[in-house]
Amino acid sequence: MKKDKKYYGDTRLNHFCAFCGCPTETEDHVPSKCFLDKPHPQDLLVIPCCCKCNHDFSLDEEYVSCMIDCMKAGTASPTLVEREKTRKSLLHNPKLQERISSQIRDFGGVLLYDIEKERFEKVFRKLAFGHLAYENDTLAWDSPYSIDIHLLSKMSDSQRDDFFRPYRGELLPEVCSHGLEHVMLCWEDGHLDSCISPWIPIQEGRYRYCVSPNGNIVKFVIAEFLAVEVNIEM
Repeated sequence: MKKDKKYYGDTRLNHFCAFCGCPTETEDHVPSKCFLDKPHPQDLLVIPCCCKCNHDFSLDEEYVSCMIDCMKAGTASPTLVEREKTRKSLLHNPKLQERISSQIRDFGGVLLYDIEKERFEKVFRKLAFGHLAYENDTLAWDSPYSIDIHLLSKMSDSQRDDFFRPYRGELLPEVCSHGLEHVMLCWEDGHLDSCISPWIPIQEGRYRYCVSPNGNIVKFVIAEFLAVEVNIEM
């Protein structure tokens, strides 16, 4: 890892993996490039991590990314999947294609998805803890958490409104953090009433995220298909 790289306002945090707390040896993208299309956006978010975490997430991230795109298509057939990156992954990895195909079942036009929940949760934990570290300079690898996953198409209008409503909080993010750069301040009668954390787009149609100012909730949307909210007990 580059010694002069500044990830957080408090540079002491640069020495700890954002996902497990071990000494840092490399860096990782949040989100992983597998969730994004080429050409990739410039200045992709990176955070420090250990080699083990960097390696251990790769296969799970590929599976989750491909599974989401196959769920959108309703099939794991490479010829019917719209996204080029996923088509290539399925063609180059027949075992992955067969695995995902067996997890999409059609009951008279009603599709059921037997996703590998542990792998989804592992990847979503990584995304949430990575965004929390990057935005609020908060390392929470040992904190309990819960994950809510919803298909955007199955959410009611009120559920979608609630999910996409920016977070409002009373506390500002960490001084010198990226979150403090993004936060919008709301004033009333000359006094700070609250601060709002907006949605941050990484790539249109592929990925966007939002972190609460208080740093205990992270939500993100993948491929404009899956809505995820991770609650972290700080």
